[in-house]
Amino acid sequence: MARLTAALLPLVAVSVLAGAATAAADPLGLVPGEAYLRAQVKEPVFAWVLALVEADSLGTWAADDVQAFAAGWDHPSVFPLAKLVSLRREALPDSARIEREGLVCDRRVVIELDAPRLDMPMPYSILGYRPGKLSFGSPLVAQEWRVGEREVLVRGRQEARRARVEGLVVFAIVSGWTVLDVDGWLDSLLGDKLDDSATVGFAAARGEGRLLGVANSIGRDGRFIFGEMDFRAGTIAPHGRPLARAMAGLVRRWSDPPPDRRPAVWAGYDTPPE
Repeated sequence: MARLTAALLPLVAVSVLAGAATAAADPLGLVPGEAYLRAQVKEPVFAWVLALVEADSLGTWAADDVQAFAAGWDHPSVFPLAKLVSLRREALPDSARIEREGLVCDRRVVIELDAPRLDMPMPYSILGYRPGKLSFGSPLVAQEWRVGEREVLVRGRQEARRARVEGLVVFAIVSGWTVLDVDGWLDSLLGDKLDDSATVGFAAARGEGRLLGVANSIGRDGRFIFGEMDFRAGTIAPHGRPLARAMAGLVRRWSDPPPDRRPAVWAGYDTPPE
């Protein structure tokens, strides 16, 4: 059984090792330690995945592994973990690796559920509402881009400034889907502030003293949408804080599908089950 790097959090070591095949020597710099992760992340599933990424741990984990980890976290999971079959994080073979913006993507995350489709009530608050349902298509496959430290231009109302993010990782969804389907009455009430959206990529990084999360999505009309995940509060801000907006713009070069694939983002979700 592979030993993980010393940077891996002691709390997750037992659960992660249960499925680990190997681990890299150099941590990403996303999660400095267990105390930081506990202080920054409320949802145990997110904490689990970020710990795997930090340690670059490869392997396959069953629902029991994730549930055991969640049982030791400070807050219960909002996701139906009993529906999870496995979470796999693997190295891509040379033939499947891709290069973009000077980086090579050589990692992939695959989440398999016990059915091709899972619909659940939206577990997170957006603008004070829980606006409809969250839908997942299984298997959900994401390319993982380990970006690391980057400088971003943060634009305020009156001035712009430079800031750095550390440990940046980007997950670009290439199969399956994650869709927020907003209740019709709420969509009418809030207009452009809240629309149906299909996530194309999710990113996390450290910046300005906190762990940042952003989701880049596409609306039904093809409009690009982004939201900031507040890991600590367990809420989503549709337009996010200035640093999150800057980070969302940066990661689009790795997360966004090419123009010819954008109409297909909604195809699986909108196809009636047989």
